[in-house]
Amino acid sequence: MAIYKIYPEKDTTIYSAYPLMNTGLDQILEIQNQPSSSNEDAQVSRILIQFPLSEIQQTIVKAGGPGNYKAFLKLFVADATELPDNYDLVVNPVSQSWEVGTGRFLYDPSVTTDCTWEQRNNTNNWRTSSFVANTTASFRLDSPGGATWYILFEDSQSFAINSTKDTDIEVTDIVGNFNNLNVPNNGFLIRMESGYEFNPSSSYSLKFFSKDTHTIYPPQLEIRWNDSVYNTGSLTVLSNDNTTVTVGNNIGQYNRDTKYQFRVNARPVYPTRQFVTQSVYILNQALPSASYYALQDVDTGDYVIDYDNNYTKVSCDPNGNYFDLYMNGLQPERLYKILIKSTFVDGSTMVFDNQYTFKINK
Repeated sequence: MAIYKIYPEKDTTIYSAYPLMNTGLDQILEIQNQPSSSNEDAQVSRILIQFPLSEIQQTIVKAGGPGNYKAFLKLFVADATELPDNYDLVVNPVSQSWEVGTGRFLYDPSVTTDCTWEQRNNTNNWRTSSFVANTTASFRLDSPGGATWYILFEDSQSFAINSTKDTDIEVTDIVGNFNNLNVPNNGFLIRMESGYEFNPSSSYSLKFFSKDTHTIYPPQLEIRWNDSVYNTGSLTVLSNDNTTVTVGNNIGQYNRDTKYQFRVNARPVYPTRQFVTQSVYILNQALPSASYYALQDVDTGDYVIDYDNNYTKVSCDPNGNYFDLYMNGLQPERLYKILIKSTFVDGSTMVFDNQYTFKINK
């Protein structure tokens, strides 16, 4: 029931139309295909993004090591125009190191140092021939470059006409090879599938927020694992949605880079009368095992963490239900709301929204 968010240490877009333009500080990452004036081919762009290896390795240890986690690359769409009805975005590990640079799209004059379509740093171009084993590249002959990548490790996500354009690409295999150093962590290359890249009859633009965005949507590498337990002890398990739920230990403000355990109290709305020495209204019971938490940004209504049957399960011990939340992936000074969803043995499903909110301190 754990989701840990890692933010990029660098990202950029490289454009074949501007082979020496650096965009390392741009607030937008873009995948595009624009036919050239001759209409014989098209100019394209690709995204490079890299996450800190030390944080990846530390998080995998938290998750219990290889085989116990899944990794997902998340980018949030800023704008999308003229996209194909159906397409795939493809992700490979970059096979050469690169320097991010300090340029922005169409700066005048352009910043031409560090990573561009043609070069990976101030002194080295991307390899365009004599590739190292298990690596390759793809480019037009009149615009060599566009980064290099490993062939053996490739992930993708398919998109349909009505699907969200945010990415949630599973990259577990690539991250695992970064972790065990089988592949150097030079980050990810994200590109359009080959059927649409350099296609003179296809024109599109897909823009995502970058690490330098002033919004709440920077790219993320999510490491997810299931560390939930369900041991009710002597607690009675609630059997229907005639239930009330509270989060009793929410202190309202938390520091970033901490983990906090929220205790979830549950009981019937109308408890059965019992001959006991304390109020039946404070006797805790257990939510069913099919219970999950979610986290929602109060201002936007977006789910920062959505319900997930594998990774947001609510745990239980003999004292009641709980879940652990890593605060590192939450933006400071924003208000977040805790939601709990349970499916009971009678088949009913209930979402408990009691306006329990908190924020992250700067």
